[in-house]
Amino acid sequence: MQAEVQEFEDPASGARHIHLANSDKEYVFLVAFPTVPDASDGRAHILEHLALCGSRRYPVRDPFFAMSRRSIAHFMNAMTYADKTVYPFASTDRTDFFNLLHVYLDAAFFPRLDYLDFLQEGWRLVLEGDQLSYQGIVFNEMKGAFADPVRALDAGIAAELLAGTTYAHESGGDPLHIPSLTHEALREFHRTHYHPSQAVFMTAGAIDPTEIQQVIDEHVLSQMHGKLPRLLPELAGQWPAPKSTRISIPGRDHGMQFAWLLGQSVDVNAHYEAILLDTGLLGNAAAPLANAMESAGFGRPSAMNGVDTGMRQLVFHLGMEGLQEDQVAQAREQIWRALERAAEEGVPRSVLEAGLRDHRFRQREIAAGSLPNSMRRLLRAIPYEMYGGDVMLGFDNEDVLRDLQQKIADPAWFKTLVRGLLDNPTRLDAEVLPDPDYFDKREQAERAQLEQRRTALTESEKQRLQREAEQLVERQRAPVNNDVLPRILPQDLDPTPHPVEAVRKDASGAAPIVIASNAVSYARVLYDLSDLPEQDWPWLQLYAEIVTELGVGSRTYLEADAWRHDKVPYFDMNVHVMQTQGDSRGLRIIADFYAKGLSEENAAIAEVLKDSVQGARFDELDRIAYLIDSNMQDLRDDLAENGDDYAKLAATAPLSPLRRYEQMVRGSAWLEFFHRLHGQSRDDQGLRRIAEKLAAMHRRITSAPGTVLAAGAEHDVRKLIEGVSLPSGTAPSQPSCGAPAAAPLANLALHAPAQVNHCFAAWPGPTLSHPDAPVLAVLGELMTNLVLHQSLREEGGAYGGHAAYSTDSNLFVMMSYRDPRLEETYEVFQDAIEWVLDSDIAREKVEEAIICVMQSLDRPRTPFEAVMWAWEQQERGITDEIRRSYRTGVLECTTERLKQAAADWLKDKPFSRAAFVGRSEQALAGLELLRLAELAG
Repeated sequence: MQAEVQEFEDPASGARHIHLANSDKEYVFLVAFPTVPDASDGRAHILEHLALCGSRRYPVRDPFFAMSRRSIAHFMNAMTYADKTVYPFASTDRTDFFNLLHVYLDAAFFPRLDYLDFLQEGWRLVLEGDQLSYQGIVFNEMKGAFADPVRALDAGIAAELLAGTTYAHESGGDPLHIPSLTHEALREFHRTHYHPSQAVFMTAGAIDPTEIQQVIDEHVLSQMHGKLPRLLPELAGQWPAPKSTRISIPGRDHGMQFAWLLGQSVDVNAHYEAILLDTGLLGNAAAPLANAMESAGFGRPSAMNGVDTGMRQLVFHLGMEGLQEDQVAQAREQIWRALERAAEEGVPRSVLEAGLRDHRFRQREIAAGSLPNSMRRLLRAIPYEMYGGDVMLGFDNEDVLRDLQQKIADPAWFKTLVRGLLDNPTRLDAEVLPDPDYFDKREQAERAQLEQRRTALTESEKQRLQREAEQLVERQRAPVNNDVLPRILPQDLDPTPHPVEAVRKDASGAAPIVIASNAVSYARVLYDLSDLPEQDWPWLQLYAEIVTELGVGSRTYLEADAWRHDKVPYFDMNVHVMQTQGDSRGLRIIADFYAKGLSEENAAIAEVLKDSVQGARFDELDRIAYLIDSNMQDLRDDLAENGDDYAKLAATAPLSPLRRYEQMVRGSAWLEFFHRLHGQSRDDQGLRRIAEKLAAMHRRITSAPGTVLAAGAEHDVRKLIEGVSLPSGTAPSQPSCGAPAAAPLANLALHAPAQVNHCFAAWPGPTLSHPDAPVLAVLGELMTNLVLHQSLREEGGAYGGHAAYSTDSNLFVMMSYRDPRLEETYEVFQDAIEWVLDSDIAREKVEEAIICVMQSLDRPRTPFEAVMWAWEQQERGITDEIRRSYRTGVLECTTERLKQAAADWLKDKPFSRAAFVGRSEQALAGLELLRLAELAG
């Protein structure tokens, strides 16, 4: 990692500071507190929200969201875990970093915890006429979260296996228990948990840690005294014998789950033994337990399978889902027999070697994603510090891996691990029961609570509720003066875009790229399918989802999966779809075979890529049928969980070729396609036709124009390209045509049982080269900051709501997420347009919206992420001139331009809309009701 870990402790308070000193210009900070609630009332989660609603030094209504538009930080958040709460941010600007440090410290240690904020963020009673209801941002957020069947199963297991600990409670809050939380209890929770003696500060980057400590000392340690005993999550007790239980979850399939309580997660021996147990039993399709479950002839492996390292104690899960009631006992027996065989026969040493290799890879890779790389490393190390372990093991575990390397040389070692699992008496045997009325029962329980409260309300209490509601609305609508908060101005930013290195092909058509990759190599084989007919889009998606699960050459799917796992830590196949910026707005469709690994394994990376592309086979019909059936079950189970995606794609598909593609391969059209496909896979003749179609798709892909792109150290990339060396077609592929003329706009309500809604509205917009594109981007941020955040989140109780100009689809979109309302939300969308046209908009607010857009433009990227971003820009036709013009348009945006763009593109213009509705009776009059469960069969 080329870094130094520095550990500090304040002797007076016991506050700890871990600094990861490196040359990174990305400055990262977090402060974490152990939060160990003893109830499911959401106190830790609601406190996380309230801490960001104003503090002693910054007594404004919403400093966190205000700073999100006064800072160029590319990451700002707060997260509640099962046993801790973390407040992290990251910025590449030194001034901005210290601005945020002051705000975050004051928010965490000196929040106002105002009662009205508690009503807004947590929960409150709303009396309308004679009807009583609950409202609140966290309350509605968790209603949406409970749509996930896996969450319900996890909570049911934790309540039994981890009884007597904080993990037995829902840290985010159960909506049926959240209304039991009082404001006083929340304030007391802050007093006992958010103290310097409990705090762990973590930072990373090319910054002197003593400068940070001076700020912490001045603003926190010098004002908060005393030293409280450090809080730790309780340890669950061991059992003398296994226990059984039944757990109900939303859905229609039965299941079963074993869950074992293992050692502590900061015990390195217990931790890595559990991880290697996971690798050996489940690491690939040929692994003993994975194979036993997938070849059972019924059901499929549970989504929870494997080791859970996210708590103080490790939990190991094995189970099956998608069962009929009479198959539950068979599934239990199937798993147990496979465990017994594994204890007798063990697994090949190469499987465990590959598991250790994978951990080395994850430690070495400069990882991309939503989290900054250094932030990801700090979060991985937090448990070691908070649970009393050695924090260095969170950053560097090479000594442990070397010791394990020696242990796995003895075949008896892994067998002993499996035997220990079989003999472990602290095991929960759970039968998973489908409850199609799961959400209705929760609604009934909520209504019963409310009715009890309603009948007990006195006249004075009704008046109090009315008074509090008026006070809250008055507070939410009151002008806010954010002058006390620091800010970055548009003129502080570089007016020129960050340079982009072109991805150039050599004479052979390959693209070798040298990057600082920390001795990790990347290779991709990219086939251009931009002229693929629209009717084949779903078949390409099906191909992408299952080709990596099938055999290769003479290897069966079991042998192929084991071979890949033995060779490389990562292999996948994806489809990149990009909308070009020309007048046609055509699509670039790229099939992408992708492998990466340690640079010392370049030959293996090349072998896996070459063989996987050349040797893909589609004759394992039973395997194809199993994969289709498993995917169908997942689609049905996740209808509510993915409701926002279904609504977004239904609303935007008529207006954008990119979104039309995505609607056909991920939206409601995909449900219809997959339902038909699932029916076709039920007989041999239908299966053969599917296999023939997949084989034809493979031939179509591999005959298309291809490029081998390799990135890594200079001496590695040419060898990778030579090792892959695949033939491909030469005919240039033209982008597919754009949106059909006069596509009908959507006016849909998509329904699956849930407790919240997701609302979307979309307007066609210009391409990036148009002078209005940057103005619409600023307009979206302005509407979000000044209208939608207040109306949808603060007043309406939705977990989120925003407007945005999409640079990838050239649409202007407004949306709400986990929203208790529907009709009112669409009225808010229209009100936002009127507000822009009618209001006197302060220049400061325009500048804040500009800063929000610049955050995304200047987000730092990892070395390989930067390569792929540059490649994507080229494929989409986004030139340096377009990037410069767009950036200038953002930085020079004015109120007049914003109003004109709103009038030209939004005011009284036709728009497409679709909403996911959790209860069909909520659907707006005039919306066409589409029942997702019927589409999925």
